[in-house]
Amino acid sequence: MKGVKWSMQQVTAWTTPRLQSGAFPGDVAAPPREGAIGGAARNQENPEHSSGTFRRRRLRVLLIGHQFQVGSEGQAKACALSKFEDLDLYVLTPERYREEGSRWRYPEVPGEASFHFGVAAVSLAWGGPAKWYLQWYRNLAETLKSLRPDVVDLWEEPWSLLSAQVLFLRNTLLPGTRVISETEQNIFKNLPPPFEWFRSFTFQHADFLVGRNAESLQVARRKRFNGPSKVVGNGVDVGLFCRRDRAECRARFGMSGFCIGYAGRLVPEKGLEVLLAAFRELKKPCSLWLSGDGGMRKRLLTEPGVSWAGAVSRSELPAFYNAVDVLVLPSLTTSNWKEQFGRVIVEAQACGTPVVGSDSGAIPEVIGGKGLVFPEGDSGALADCLQKLRNNPALSSELSLAGGRHAAERYSWEAIAAEMREIYLGLAERKTRNEGQS
Repeated sequence: MKGVKWSMQQVTAWTTPRLQSGAFPGDVAAPPREGAIGGAARNQENPEHSSGTFRRRRLRVLLIGHQFQVGSEGQAKACALSKFEDLDLYVLTPERYREEGSRWRYPEVPGEASFHFGVAAVSLAWGGPAKWYLQWYRNLAETLKSLRPDVVDLWEEPWSLLSAQVLFLRNTLLPGTRVISETEQNIFKNLPPPFEWFRSFTFQHADFLVGRNAESLQVARRKRFNGPSKVVGNGVDVGLFCRRDRAECRARFGMSGFCIGYAGRLVPEKGLEVLLAAFRELKKPCSLWLSGDGGMRKRLLTEPGVSWAGAVSRSELPAFYNAVDVLVLPSLTTSNWKEQFGRVIVEAQACGTPVVGSDSGAIPEVIGGKGLVFPEGDSGALADCLQKLRNNPALSSELSLAGGRHAAERYSWEAIAAEMREIYLGLAERKTRNEGQS
C-alpha cells in the first residue's frame, strides 16, 4: 500500500511486533485484524480464551488529524489512550501542515510510543483563503481497507474536506466502522460553499460528535446533527504543568511583588486593552507580565509597569505560570470568534496558579467554578477580581488548590483519554447490539 508508513515503539511487556520503516498496515508486520487481546502475535492460544478466561478482541481505533503531528498535542492524547489494553491504537497525521501566517509544520516522530504512527501523503495542504480545510489524504481508501478499524476518531472540523472524505469512504468501504467527528466551533454561522456542504454531509453521517465546549454542541444541533454527543475538553500534561519552586521561577523572570500574568497571542480579541485598563486601576506597586507575541506587543510595552517575558516556549511556560500571582484570560467575543476553550486556563490551574477569565465563550465552562469570572469588556470588574486576590491570600490559596485538582481530574490527558475510551467502547457495543438484531 502506498502513501502511509507506520512505525511503532514497543514499551509494553507484550511481544508486540515492531513496525519498521516502510512497513504498512497490510504487510506482515501489521497486527492481524481478528484475534484476542494483542492479536495472534501476542497470544498464540485460542484467540478468545487464555487459560480458560474469555478475552474480548481489542478495539482497533484509528485517530486522524493534524494535531497528531505534535508530541504535546494529539500524540499526548494517543499516548494516554494507548495505556488501555483493550484498545489497538493507530494514528494517522498529514505529512505537512500550516496555519495562516505560519511556517510549514512536519510530524514529530514519536520516540517511545505504544501506538502505531503513520504519516499520510496529502493534497491541497494549503488552500490560501480556504486554509487547510481543503486538505485530503491521497491514499486513505487503501489505509482504511487494510486497517478495517472499528472506530475512527477524526480530530478535524466537520466542514473540512477531510471529514467528508473519511465519511464517504467509510460509507462506501466499511459501513460497520463507527466515525467520531470533533468540533470546537461555538458560533452559529453559515459557511461559504463547499464548506457548508461538507459540514452537512459530516453531520448527516457521523456516528458521534465530540464538542470542545457546550456551545459547539448547541451549534451542531442547530446545524441538524441529531446523533449522540458529548463535551470533551482539551488535555494538559500535568507532569509538565505542575507546581514548582516559586522563588526560583520568579528569579528566572526577574519578578517581584504582586505579578499579573497573561499568556497567548497579543492581539485585540484577547481583551488586552481591557486588561491594561484594569491594571491602571490597581494600586502600585504591581506589575503586568506578558508571554507571547503579536501585533499589540510594542503598544502594550509602552505602558509603565508592563513587562514582556518573551514568546515563552512550552517547556518554560510552567515556570512562568508558577512565577505570577494570577493568570488572566480577558478574551472578547467578535462577530467571527469567541474563546473556544482557553488552554492557558487549565495549564495555569495545573501549576496551582489562580485564574481570572472573562465570560467570553467557553472560559467560564473551563474554569469550572475554580477561579474568578468577570463580564467581558468590563475593566472595572476585572480590576475588582485582581484586587480581591491581592488582598485575600486565603482566597488565592483556596483557588490554587481547587484549580489544581480541577485540572488534574477533568483535563489531564489521562482523564481525557478515559472519556474518549468510554465513547469508543459505547459505539462498539451499539454496533454489536445492532448486528445481533439484524
